[in-house]
Amino acid sequence: MALSPKKILLIQLRQIGDVLLTTPAAQVLKDNFPGAKLDLLTQAPCHEVLSGNPFVDETLVYSKANPLKWIREVRERKYDLVIDFMSNPRSALICFASGAPLKAGPAYTSSSWAYNLKLTKSPLDHPYNPFFKIDLLKALGLKNIFYPYPKMYLSGQELLDGSNKLKELGITKAGRLIGFAPASRRLTRQWPPEHYAELGRLITDHAQNKVIVFWGPGEKDLAAKITNEIGAGKAILAPETKTLRKLASLIANIDLLVSNFNGPKHIATSLGISTLSIYGMCNPSHWTPPNDDKHRTIANTDAECISCYKTKCPNKLICLTGLKAADVFTKLREMLIESGSRKTTELQTPGTIR
Repeated sequence: MALSPKKILLIQLRQIGDVLLTTPAAQVLKDNFPGAKLDLLTQAPCHEVLSGNPFVDETLVYSKANPLKWIREVRERKYDLVIDFMSNPRSALICFASGAPLKAGPAYTSSSWAYNLKLTKSPLDHPYNPFFKIDLLKALGLKNIFYPYPKMYLSGQELLDGSNKLKELGITKAGRLIGFAPASRRLTRQWPPEHYAELGRLITDHAQNKVIVFWGPGEKDLAAKITNEIGAGKAILAPETKTLRKLASLIANIDLLVSNFNGPKHIATSLGISTLSIYGMCNPSHWTPPNDDKHRTIANTDAECISCYKTKCPNKLICLTGLKAADVFTKLREMLIESGSRKTTELQTPGTIR
């Protein structure tokens, strides 16, 4: 199939991580169609992670309050190709009504009725979500297929602001700075707070290491509980960050992030920050770069129900509660030893990303 689209729209309405994980597909499409205008339709606050991305020409911020307005908006833009990566009823309707000659989306979902170009999956496809999305694009007949990581672009000033904020909190160059992102939208993805606190004590009992606990809307009590249980002078409750970009500017200045499978994990990956991710109901191969020592996962593999993808647990969350802090610390320590001496962004050189 020989395509030469001049205007392309990608649809990924949410979540934060899913939008970031769509950026490699945008990069591949831009490489294959360098003269095309490529836009991405998403919701707030997900749109923030796309600011400054050189492969996304325009970010359209969708509002559920007026869906008909957005159908008109998309039609008026006269796209040649619309690709619906989300493939839920709302996104499929937008794609179907877009007026684009080519309306592409996954062939294996219940929304496939909306597409005249069905993107099929193969047993040979990559499991890692961004790479899988690129594999789906092979149906477009692209000449150049490659697999870049997700990337979030921060300005030098944003990085400097994050570094200065950490200095205000009393964080110095000495030791390692480990971030925790302990919250999750689902309890079946959330390692217990007391386990995070125990891990924090193990980390800060060694050398001059410090822990900073990140939080978002509705998560402050959880983060404060963990910070307090680790102990004064050892753990720092991150300041409130009004935007995702301010959160990212702090994450860009840590050495490693320990988290559940959540948005901050994908932000860290997209900034080149090492991650250690705790999983229960998820399949880690879908959400973690493959064969990369900077990005590792850990779970209670004694739980037979691991990676069940259930949103309600009949087994008392044994996959998460049974994972000991000491085991997580052992893997974390291996990662820190292998990474060598601490590297920072502005704590030495402003405006750079590791």
